[in-house]
Amino acid sequence: MLKQSKPTPPFQKLRIVSAIGLCLSLNTQITQAEQPTSLESITVKSGFNVEKRLSERGLLKDDVVQTEVISKTTLEKKQAGSLSQAIKNEPGVRVSTECSMCGVKRVMLNGLKGEHTTLMIDGVPNSSLIEGFYGFDAIPTAGLSSVEVSRGSGAALIAPEAIGGVINVITEKPQEDAIELDISQGSDNYHKYQFVGKKVSKDGNTRAIIAGQSDNIDQYDQDNNYVNEAPKLENRSIMAKVWHDISETDSVNFRITDQQSEVFGGPMLDDWVSSKTDAASTNPGDADFQGDNVGNRPTAGTTPRDFLENIKSTKQEFTGKWIHEINQDWNTQVTGSYVKAEMDAIYEGNTYVADQDIYYLDTKANYLSNEKHFITFGADYKIDKSKTDGTSWSEGGEMFFAPKKPGDGYDSKTFGVYIRDIWTPQANLEISAALRADKIDVDFVDQDNEFNETLLAPRLHIRYDHNFEWTSRFSAGLGYRVPLQFFEAEHGIIDDGFAVDVTKLEKSTSARYDLSYSGVNADFTTSFSTASIKNLATIEERSGTPTLVSTNFTSNVSHFDVSGNYNFGNHKHWAISATAEQFFYDSNYRSTFSVLPVEQRLRLGLDYSGHGWEGGLSTTWVGSRKFSDYPDAAYDEQYESKGATEQKGNGKNSPAFYTVDFKLSKQLNNNFTLYAGVNNLLDFTQTKDGSSPLFYNDADEVDVTHIWGPLRGRTIYGGLKAKF
Repeated sequence: MLKQSKPTPPFQKLRIVSAIGLCLSLNTQITQAEQPTSLESITVKSGFNVEKRLSERGLLKDDVVQTEVISKTTLEKKQAGSLSQAIKNEPGVRVSTECSMCGVKRVMLNGLKGEHTTLMIDGVPNSSLIEGFYGFDAIPTAGLSSVEVSRGSGAALIAPEAIGGVINVITEKPQEDAIELDISQGSDNYHKYQFVGKKVSKDGNTRAIIAGQSDNIDQYDQDNNYVNEAPKLENRSIMAKVWHDISETDSVNFRITDQQSEVFGGPMLDDWVSSKTDAASTNPGDADFQGDNVGNRPTAGTTPRDFLENIKSTKQEFTGKWIHEINQDWNTQVTGSYVKAEMDAIYEGNTYVADQDIYYLDTKANYLSNEKHFITFGADYKIDKSKTDGTSWSEGGEMFFAPKKPGDGYDSKTFGVYIRDIWTPQANLEISAALRADKIDVDFVDQDNEFNETLLAPRLHIRYDHNFEWTSRFSAGLGYRVPLQFFEAEHGIIDDGFAVDVTKLEKSTSARYDLSYSGVNADFTTSFSTASIKNLATIEERSGTPTLVSTNFTSNVSHFDVSGNYNFGNHKHWAISATAEQFFYDSNYRSTFSVLPVEQRLRLGLDYSGHGWEGGLSTTWVGSRKFSDYPDAAYDEQYESKGATEQKGNGKNSPAFYTVDFKLSKQLNNNFTLYAGVNNLLDFTQTKDGSSPLFYNDADEVDVTHIWGPLRGRTIYGGLKAKF
């Protein structure tokens, strides 16, 4: 269940821990943390607690922008092993699958596209471009306390490029010693193994967490045509973070992460090809299906390489922060981060290799000038370098893999300064006004093309408490984004090379209003947002070469939602929740979609908690959409058979559909909990409904993006949580 306020840390009693040695001895099957339900007495080790003390005094005050918080409890109810599962179907959030073979995920906030969403880890905008495509499936939930969703331009002071908004992943800060395990397995070779170890020093000044995760799910082929509708996903990760109060005025923390992810999609293992290596070793042939119908199996002249999409990615992250209290009114924060991200991919007849380095530094000062004004000013500097390479299959007189030149590598440098004043003219009113100045320099190193611009990005957030139960929030701001890579538009799948000729920043002005109610038994929120985006990047044919260019038109997107939950029963064991949403896209924005976005969505939930039992039932309904409203997707020109003899889908609209998820758990004692659940209980997929994501386009070529509904069927799982 989604909450509208910041989560409080857990304070339940746990016993001994020596997690680091145990975790390092594990290889790939390492497991996640759970919160204990023991009612034993609590002994909290306080220490200096510099960060907590400053926060309670309002000296690390954050913005008053509406932030939806997905709590650790909600992550468990969803059986979320990845960030994409954690945020799926939350208000204003769409996790869009945009390729049936590689399973690429794009996260849309308030209807804006995936490239307009900024991912942050513990408030640091150091995510790689690769993560915007495959990282949401690879980022684990082990060791997280919550995930925060802030929607709209200017949602974060240090992330002006967040045109759509920010997803902020929060690491759990230990309050006591603990070892926690979560081991689950299910159908389609599904598994999620999580381990978390937490330690607090005797004096309370040092806290550490280490978390590891291994998760996997196999390919899914509903129509048994030997080409999957959902790929195989394998992820391994380990994360450690340490907080240390050096003195009564100084606190530091350091976070290190290592992630490995692999996506294998296209030819079905064991059915068509015996191994990943065998699939990659074949040369492309002539991608086609028997009887010219995508529901049949491939022809004899088709090879596994014609459909193979195999993406291997790694990420190493190193982040440190130092908080220093100068006096009772002043404090400073310095944050530094380095990220190394690599990807080695096969996209059918093409290969694509990317090597990305990100350096980030932010330094700021907070000043409580008086009871009514809290001022923050600072500067940040970000260096983002990407080197890319690849090959394309040549079908001339001599067939071979030829280097794909030029590439879409870049060197990007952004320097920004900012100031913010949070003004509290009266107890029930807060106004946050901020202004950023950014200087952006981009060198598209493989294209002999440079981009330079300086701009100001203002924003305003207002919170007004009508009374103890009702609150209004209004936010408005300017956001920008540099379209950096052709990969963002085609993720490497271009046979004849490509070019980048971006001349303008993408810019967005947005506004959002929220009205929320918080009572004893019920919570309610309604919101409306609107955004205007200029200079959207798109692909244009120039002299026969696909080229990433800046457009001249303006697009408008709006979103409306109503959500709430109510606790009932004699002991409030039961809760119901509901969210209704409507997305609005103008014709310009509709023309940029390659798959159908959501227009209408309704989510209903029923939860039970009591007597050692936890249960949750969630139903999500998605409304019908008109194919011809999205001309770039060309749904009215895509066919299951060659020669345009059979139109794709059911008439001119995608059908409305709904899915159901269910989970039930039982606490056996203070240490162990058993659980079981089903995702997509009714086993609904668009392929089962008679509409494969594969199709013949108007050039009689096979493509993979006719996507309007679920591509993976029912997954049944069971597991055990242990807490010591």
